[in-house]
Amino acid sequence: MRRRTAGSFALFLLAMFWVLMKVYSVSSGEQLAAAAAAQGAYEVEITRTRGTIYDAALTPLVGTSERQLAAVVPSTEAAAALSRILPQEEMQSAYRLLSQGSPFSLELPAGSGAFSAPGVDVFSVDIRYQDPQTASHVIGYLDGSGHGVSGIEKAFDAYLSADPGRIAVKYKVDAVHRVLQGEQREIENTTAKKQAGVVLTLDAGLQQKAEELLREHLDKGAAVVIEVSTGKIRAMASTPSFSPDGVAAALDAPDSPFLNRCLEAYNAGSVFKLAVAAAALESGISPQEEYECEGFEEVAGARFHCFDGAAHGEVGMQEAVAQSCNAYFVRLAQELPDGELLRMAEALGFGQGAELAPGMLAKSGNLPTLEELEQPRALANFSFGQGSLLVTPLQVAGMVQCIANGGVAVEPALVEGLVDETLAWVWQPETPRQERVLQEETARLLREFMAASVDHGTGRDGRPLLGMAGAKTGTAQTGRVQDGEEAVQAWYAGFYPLNDPQVAIVVFGEDEPQGGGACAPVFRGLADWLALES
Repeated sequence: MRRRTAGSFALFLLAMFWVLMKVYSVSSGEQLAAAAAAQGAYEVEITRTRGTIYDAALTPLVGTSERQLAAVVPSTEAAAALSRILPQEEMQSAYRLLSQGSPFSLELPAGSGAFSAPGVDVFSVDIRYQDPQTASHVIGYLDGSGHGVSGIEKAFDAYLSADPGRIAVKYKVDAVHRVLQGEQREIENTTAKKQAGVVLTLDAGLQQKAEELLREHLDKGAAVVIEVSTGKIRAMASTPSFSPDGVAAALDAPDSPFLNRCLEAYNAGSVFKLAVAAAALESGISPQEEYECEGFEEVAGARFHCFDGAAHGEVGMQEAVAQSCNAYFVRLAQELPDGELLRMAEALGFGQGAELAPGMLAKSGNLPTLEELEQPRALANFSFGQGSLLVTPLQVAGMVQCIANGGVAVEPALVEGLVDETLAWVWQPETPRQERVLQEETARLLREFMAASVDHGTGRDGRPLLGMAGAKTGTAQTGRVQDGEEAVQAWYAGFYPLNDPQVAIVVFGEDEPQGGGACAPVFRGLADWLALES
């Protein structure tokens, strides 16, 4: 019954199309007889392409699938062929175009196969964005005119749109744009130019894995993976994400899907204890010096408690890092020379923004002033990452990169350069700046402390299944109440593998009630993926 109905509908459309064409030709033939001799050109543009965005291995991050578009010259044969492959609703729209008499373009349904009909040319064209789109926050999206609005699309819009390729079909037509019989159409296809584009430092596989793990384990959060020796960003993922083809829908979506949380500033919590330990070691304080933790430390009449009030007993610097003992670090900060902790924080990159691409900026976060830290209570808060301190996941990844790289900090990089249509380099940025921030021995000790955290401390839930790592967890108070409880920021920051660090991995969970433990599976998953891929 359904087939008979569809067939009857198609026959009805064909009949109506034939009647209208006849009526139109009779009524207008005499009036346009003279004008018909005045031939002109009529162009149907099928698509306009734009430069490609690649990962570090020249794997395209956009335009990775195709769709079929057709240029159609109205005729009864074309109408009959289209009626066999288009759904009824789409055929109604096509019928209106067919009835107008001018050539037009339309998208063919997926699975149309080798569709052909007289007067119809079919082209395979790229779909720029996928759903979900890999690295959507990094790539950005386009406006209605095809120009970049955010991300790399905006940063390199001039280059990506400088010499666009396109597919177009030109016809010889009469005065009312009806194709003249016997005339050959001209096809322009310059889409090979889309090979030119921007090469990023990202690893497409690792980026996709990071996005998958974030979606699985965190409602809101971020993950950054930096290559230790070069500072190159191999993954930069943020969740929730958005579709570059569905920007309007994302505007009203909850949890700010447009926000690239890798570049935003948040409360740091205990991951900052690595900077405090670094300042102490650089100042000559012995890591063997023990402290009796009773679960709190009193400063200027105020008590600063360890998490859940736990008393850790006698701890040196290694166990204080491994067990994340707040009281130890409150006391340690009081012993540092004036301004030393703030100097170390600045040397490790906190309080400083970064430009990853033209106009693509990471927040600077916030450091307390030297005057503020003259207040003992402010210094106590600072010592375990609380108070006015705000940091970005990218900054925390930079700190871990420096520790894993023997104390040498390398400026983070996202862009490898620009290539032409032959994939030859036409521009590459200068080598990222490097600076020794920590003594090698300081960096070595910090790696040992972080290894203890993964082995038996607060970081043990993130221990990779394949080998060992070093890490520091963090759970930062925000002072904001959400659903009746204080919102906290969760961190898991580390390097992998332990004995020959190749990458720094930072995972952040925004307003995550489980604290750093919620981020641990993401770290573990990324480390194991890297082990299997190496």
